[in-house]
Amino acid sequence: MKIGIIGPNKLYNSDLDRRKQLLNDLAKTIADSGHQIVLTPDKDSLLEYFGQKYLECGGKKIWLIIPADEIGHEDYLNTSLGEVISCGDWDRQANEFNRQSDIFLCVGYSWGALKEIACAQYFNKKKTLLLKETISEKLPEELNFLVDYIQLDDVKKIINSEKL
Repeated sequence: MKIGIIGPNKLYNSDLDRRKQLLNDLAKTIADSGHQIVLTPDKDSLLEYFGQKYLECGGKKIWLIIPADEIGHEDYLNTSLGEVISCGDWDRQANEFNRQSDIFLCVGYSWGALKEIACAQYFNKKKTLLLKETISEKLPEELNFLVDYIQLDDVKKIINSEKL
C-alpha cells in the first residue's frame, strides 16, 4: 500500500521538538509495516524530515509528486528522497498525489494539505486519516466524510488492516 503523507512543510503553531518526536514514531511505524509513502517535500521541511526518518527506519520506498515542469522546482523541493513522478505543474499536484496514494495520513493542516484532502473526497475517493496530535481542531462537520480522526497509537492497527 502507498500512504500519502500530507501536512505542513513548515510548522506554525506547535512545539517543533514534540512534532519531530511524533514524526519519528510515525515514520518507524510506517517503515515497520512495509508500506510505501508518497510525499511532496520542501527542502528543510517537516515532510522532508519525515521522509528521511522513514528511510532511516528501513522504509521501503518513497514516491515524490513533483511539478517537474515548473522552472526552479529543484531549488525548493527535495527530489532526492525517492522516485520522482512528475505532475507537470502545481495545478495538477493534488490530483496526481491522489492517483498515487491508496490512503492519506494527515500530519497537520496547511493549504496544500487541505487541497489534497479535498481532492480525495471527489476524485478517486479514498479515506483520509487525520492524526489528532497534529491538528488544532476537527474540520467543520459538513466536511467530515471519508475522514477519520485517529491517535498515533491507532496508526499501526489501521494501516495493517485489510479493510482499507
